[in-house]
Amino acid sequence: MIKVNGYEISEKEFDMACAEKKFIFKKKFLEKNEIEETVNVLVDAALMLEVAKKENIEVDPVETEKTISRMKKSFKSEDDFRQALSKTGDTEETIKERVERNLKLRNFVRKKFFDDTHVSDDDIKKYYEQYPERFNQGEEVRASHILFGEADKDIALEIHELLLNGEDFSEHAKTHSQCPSGQNGGDLGFFDRGKMVPEFEQAAFEMETGEISDLVQTQFGYHIIKLTDKRSGGKFELDEIKEQLRQSMENSIVNHKIKKYTDKLRKEAEIVIDTDKLSKKFPA
Repeated sequence: MIKVNGYEISEKEFDMACAEKKFIFKKKFLEKNEIEETVNVLVDAALMLEVAKKENIEVDPVETEKTISRMKKSFKSEDDFRQALSKTGDTEETIKERVERNLKLRNFVRKKFFDDTHVSDDDIKKYYEQYPERFNQGEEVRASHILFGEADKDIALEIHELLLNGEDFSEHAKTHSQCPSGQNGGDLGFFDRGKMVPEFEQAAFEMETGEISDLVQTQFGYHIIKLTDKRSGGKFELDEIKEQLRQSMENSIVNHKIKKYTDKLRKEAEIVIDTDKLSKKFPA
């Protein structure tokens, strides 16, 4: 459906990216412009990955094997693992390729954009003082979650049992979550009321810090939620949010750098999009 310099982005990869976007924006369907944005994100990722390969960005094979090993350990047996793969049309080889691609792209972005991006304490203070209204918040909670598809309830129940027995939530999120937050151990950061779908919000705001929820079903699938922090309303002091603000400002700078960089790559690339096939994804 989409080709970037000869590399084909599969329809499955595209559908997974759309599912992630639906969750983020709490939608059952994406608008035409949102689908086009998803295409752009996938194209940009393919372009950067191509450069990463040319620049010999390395992936630690130990990290790759650890990631795959964590996936296998979440199943009762090797056969259960293989059956789960067959349901999604995957093999161990395709899983390994996907993990390696994700790690290579992550390492490239870190080296190319993050390593030389630094926001000083003075810049943070200046921003804080310039936009004081942005730091007045109501009650907020911080949560991590693992998102499973509608067809993966049995797997979700197995992982839930492992988590209740003390296994690492972050590692299972990295391995199993179908939400982009999985790359960060499932962390969604702080959010107030009205930011999540109702079922998710209700569960999160009723939990105690450190608690792991039962399975929570929403229009996006099944969630396992872990509440990691709570804070009441009022204005946040600079020291409370300095590092979070630093990360946010650095992310904004990096996003600007990536946009400028991929715009240049696009001018030199051969990008082919099957518009007829893509148009079928648009809402009626």
